Amino acid sequence: MQKDQMTEIAKKHILAIGLIAVAAFLVYSNTFHASFHLDDVPQIVENPKIKDLKYLPELLMGQRGIADASFALNYAVGGLNVFGYHLVNIIIHIINGILVYFLISLTLKRTLHADQASKVPLYTALLFAVHPVHTQAVTYIVQRMESLASLFYLLALLLFIKGASAKKAVSAIILYSGVVLAYFLGFKSKEIAITLPAIIFLYDLYFVSGGNIKTMLRRWPLYMILGFLLVYLASKTMVPSSAVGAITGSGFNDVSEASAGFAVKQISPLQYLYTQFNVIMTYLRLLILPFKQNLDYDYPISKTLFELRTFMSFSGILAILSTAIYLFIKPVSRITNHGRFISFFILWFFVILSPTSSFVPIVDVIFEHRVYLASVGFMAIFVILFDETFDRLTTLRNRRQDC
Repeated sequence: MQKDQMTEIAKKHILAIGLIAVAAFLVYSNTFHASFHLDDVPQIVENPKIKDLKYLPELLMGQRGIADASFALNYAVGGLNVFGYHLVNIIIHIINGILVYFLISLTLKRTLHADQASKVPLYTALLFAVHPVHTQAVTYIVQRMESLASLFYLLALLLFIKGASAKKAVSAIILYSGVVLAYFLGFKSKEIAITLPAIIFLYDLYFVSGGNIKTMLRRWPLYMILGFLLVYLASKTMVPSSAVGAITGSGFNDVSEASAGFAVKQISPLQYLYTQFNVIMTYLRLLILPFKQNLDYDYPISKTLFELRTFMSFSGILAILSTAIYLFIKPVSRITNHGRFISFFILWFFVILSPTSSFVPIVDVIFEHRVYLASVGFMAIFVILFDETFDRLTTLRNRRQDC
């Protein structure tokens, strides 16, 4: 690549980064003085361990040690002045927007659509930066856990992409080591990062190895380490006895046996699963039409699959997943030129939501911050389809003018 061309690419990246940063900062510039709410109080305001840095090693050893340590550093600098906490949250969100930009850019280059590798990544990242559905993840201070885990998640995936392209073994080893470290740091920020190995596997399958399992097996040391970490981290999160009893025992529908790892006894695993079908459709509705947002939903629990709303949600999800599988197996150019891209990001959405939207009951069945990282999949698909539709309409108009 010529020097002038590299300079031009660098300028485009710098401009894109600047636009993403400015857009996100402007959107959240009125939140710097938003007060502590709900879980902010016990985890920050009333938490003595974040108020003395001598507890920092102990905090880092905790389940969400990286996020807790960041709160301790915030307190060391500015006490309980909310400005500093919000500033850090916004910076993390800006970094995530930039990482989304590079993820989409690198992915489009791998799918041989280099002409779109500048505008589509930028539009996707800008949509991610300003979408109202992320208000909770950015403004609710304690949910730095969600955005920080997302930062390490995106960073790990980008390091994997670079590692897979590395021409020297030493470079690949360094980059893959970064993947493992980022995975661990992401999990120590919030447990949603646990799905990273599945996303890396899918990305490899879709874009790096082109579906060739033999090529993927060349990276077996990385997958072995990630697999080991996955099992270890899952064991730190779940309570095996209650989970196994709830899932495999005769009391699957028994509310008293429904802790499934989080000691939640108000709802059974099946009821939680049925409810999550509706929750996922609510997330999709919020991404398309972000109105009636809520910090604390009073969400109805689904008792059976055959409630009308639940069955319709289940059918919709099944149709979306079937589309993803179809587009991977048999891309249809007359419908879209980006079948594999769309297929991957459909699966991205569901895989990332799976820790909170499966059969494992959590006290609150819905929180908008849970769709933070998963939303990248929706936004990438929305932008690529919008861009493709616009291009086709432009081509059609030009043909008519030539006639």
